[in-house]
Amino acid sequence: MNDAPIQIRNSEVVRAIRALAERTGQPITEAVGGAVRAELKRRDAVSETEFQRRLRAIDEAVERFHSLPIVGPLLTDEDLYDEDGLPK
Repeated sequence: MNDAPIQIRNSEVVRAIRALAERTGQPITEAVGGAVRAELKRRDAVSETEFQRRLRAIDEAVERFHSLPIVGPLLTDEDLYDEDGLPK
């Protein structure tokens, strides 16, 4: 990990950082660190929520698939491939 200082050259961002530090009563480094950690935590929660949403969607699709009627006979490898393993 690189422990080099970070320079911020955007004056609006610097003003916002100083305002945050002043409002929280923290030194600038702690205010920025806390804000960054809070944003990372929020994004992790969003990622986990999105992962759970997708997992539910997959489960629902599998459930719908399993509820479909079986139409016709189930095909085996012998039905689909010849003795050399090539499609019929």
